[in-house]
Amino acid sequence: MKISPQSPVLGFTLLELLISMVIFSTMSLMAYAGLNSVLVSNRVTQEQEEALKGLQRTMMFLEKDIRQLATRPRHADYGESLAALQTTDLELTAVLEFTRQGNPNPAEKMRSSLQRVRYVLDKGELQRWAWSIVDHLDAKPIKMPLMTDVEKIGFRFLAANLQWQTDWVVANKATLPKAIEITIKHKQWGDIKRLISVY
Repeated sequence: MKISPQSPVLGFTLLELLISMVIFSTMSLMAYAGLNSVLVSNRVTQEQEEALKGLQRTMMFLEKDIRQLATRPRHADYGESLAALQTTDLELTAVLEFTRQGNPNPAEKMRSSLQRVRYVLDKGELQRWAWSIVDHLDAKPIKMPLMTDVEKIGFRFLAANLQWQTDWVVANKATLPKAIEITIKHKQWGDIKRLISVY
């Protein structure tokens, strides 16, 4: 079999191969950039959703707890009586502590329906600590993280004379305010205020 010197050469030239590789690389980069953008957007959306769930959970627990404040003071280690609602003389990270009623008892155990609750701000995370025993002394609390990125939390208390107080200090330790205003300073959303009446 003789090959004619004039027969056409089949295949791609080097230039055509380089051009096709550049086009393929450009399309691959565009596809990767689009996929990366979708993944970043999805992650941000999930973070926003978790933060919003945390805010909703926090407000739900604060409202349920405050609406069921009980006038029962707590007895401390040496028998002294602590206020039913306490905002001063707390540990550094605790911001609010009180006794609440309506603690569910689905197993019908022999215990009170009262519960001692403490809200704690620890390194930007707001937590709810709860004891089934009001005079907890050495009992371990159940700790529940509520929300993160909290820079500060503040409370104001509406007294019976309709005057606002920043600390709840009263002579009668069983006295409760008429309402509590909560201000949460969040890293992302700024100040969030909520006014909850005490029943």
